[in-house]
Order: sequence, then structure tokens, then C-alpha cells
Amino acid sequence: MKMKTTLLTMLLIVTMTAISLGQEIKHSDLATAKKGEYTSYIAKDGAVYKIGDRLRIGVPSSNKTFAFITEGDGLMIPISNLTAASSGQESEIKKIWVVGNKRAGLSVSFRTKGITGLSNYTIQIENAIATGEVKSFGLTSDEALAELKKAKDKLDLGLITQQKYDSLKTALSKYIN
Repeated sequence: MKMKTTLLTMLLIVTMTAISLGQEIKHSDLATAKKGEYTSYIAKDGAVYKIGDRLRIGVPSSNKTFAFITEGDGLMIPISNLTAASSGQESEIKKIWVVGNKRAGLSVSFRTKGITGLSNYTIQIENAIATGEVKSFGLTSDEALAELKKAKDKLDLGLITQQKYDSLKTALSKYIN
């Protein structure tokens, strides 16, 4: 009986761990989200970010430093705003979590591996995307429109089918304002 209970307990722990590690958070669900860690995030623009994905650092939104990307952990390495020297670098997502509170609002932050691997970056992802500090996986309205126009030209030239065009149109429409 004791072995059966131990086995059931272990099975329950493994199941709960698997469920908690498979969590996805959507920007649209932040008002009712629980604080904590997640394995993927669907951003405001529809782009999907997962642990292990690589982000491209954009350009600072302020003079010479990034406003929404910091470097350091506050323990071994002091926290400071990332400098313009990091523009264009890629950084791997290590952690996705919801921060804040219900009254002030919840937001999603990413912890990413710094360029040297010794330090980490903390990115307030929606603010970083909005200001160009991070290049979104999604398309801008202009980029999506340009892609749709290319697809229309290909359709008119007979290079793609109407079905392929309709599929592209559906996929790109969510980005076009």
C-alpha cells in the first residue's frame, strides 16, 4: 500500500510539472493572468515567442541606452540599461514570466542570455517591441501589406493559386491596420 501511494504521488508530481511547464500566455489574457512563469507568449501583434527562440536587439529608444532592456541580475552583476553597442545582437529567450499586479497592470517580461553568456538581459517585451528596441517576430502593417501585394502580383501572373493567395491574405490580414 505504501509503495502504491508513493507511486501515485510521484505520478501526480510529474503530471503537475508537465502541465505547469506547458503554459502559454496571451497578451489579450493579461488582465486575468496569474503571475509566474510560462513557456510561450502570444504578443499583442500576434507573434509567438517560446523559450529557446532568438530575439534580435533593435535600437535604443532613448539616446544611448535601451529604456526597456536591462542587463545584469542585481546580485553578481548590477542592473543597468543596455547600451547602444548591443544593437543588432541576437539573444536567446531563457524565461518568460508575468510581472506586476492587478491594480497597476500585469505585463510580460523575458529573461534572455546576454551576448557573452555571462550576463542576462531582462526585456519588457511589449514596450521593447513598440519602441523598436526588439524586432518583433510579427510583421508591421506596412511589411504585411507589401507581402500581400507581392502575393497578389504572383496570383495575377499565375505563379500561385487562388487558394494559396487566400491563405496568405488570411495570415497577413491580422497585421494590417
